[in-house]
Amino acid sequence: MKRLIKLAALAALFLPAMASAQQMLTLKGAPTNSDGRVTIGDVFDNAGPIAGVLLGYRSGASVILDAATVQSVVGTNGGYWANPRGQHRIVVTGGTSAARTVASAAPSPAPPQRIAQPENPFPLQPSVASPAVAPATVAAAVPVTAPAVRGPIVVHRLESVDVTWSTGGLSLTMSGVAQKDAAAGDTVAVDLASKKVIDAIITGPGRAVFGPSADSYRAMQLSSR
Repeated sequence: MKRLIKLAALAALFLPAMASAQQMLTLKGAPTNSDGRVTIGDVFDNAGPIAGVLLGYRSGASVILDAATVQSVVGTNGGYWANPRGQHRIVVTGGTSAARTVASAAPSPAPPQRIAQPENPFPLQPSVASPAVAPATVAAAVPVTAPAVRGPIVVHRLESVDVTWSTGGLSLTMSGVAQKDAAAGDTVAVDLASKKVIDAIITGPGRAVFGPSADSYRAMQLSSR
């Protein structure tokens, strides 16, 4: 009975508890970086004590970070970014001074962007030189999900899903409605019975995870690639 009372209290405080346990971050409208070391503070507002955590390096005019990997790094370091817009990529530029330098060196079309996977805790893969413009390089990163490589749809729009949140050996499962079709591993907005909307990761037919459970699932996917 005591455990049931504890679970009921957790359900009532489901989202507020998440906000208090983790540093909630807000993505900047136009992330910039000046020294080439891209950190959480360069990409997010109100990063607080985790602002200096390294996400990757920028060697050209800009660098593209994989949004899912950035979300995982933030979670690993005690923060939380909900990615409410479902972004796949985050572009970090060198700011006004870097843009002027590139423009003076190559007045013709802008060089290709360098794509990099954040280095904490996942290392960059070998880079491949771009044949078009010498100053810029392209590095392989975690591929953005595309229809050609996407798995089969396991949850359809407006279909009921069970969303699980767990931490410290305690778990809570709540019912909700998916707002779009999704394959396993996709992030999808879920409208809970409490009328709150959260971003959850689909793990199988009718199943999804949220919060720390989602971070663990995403890290497991990345390590298996």
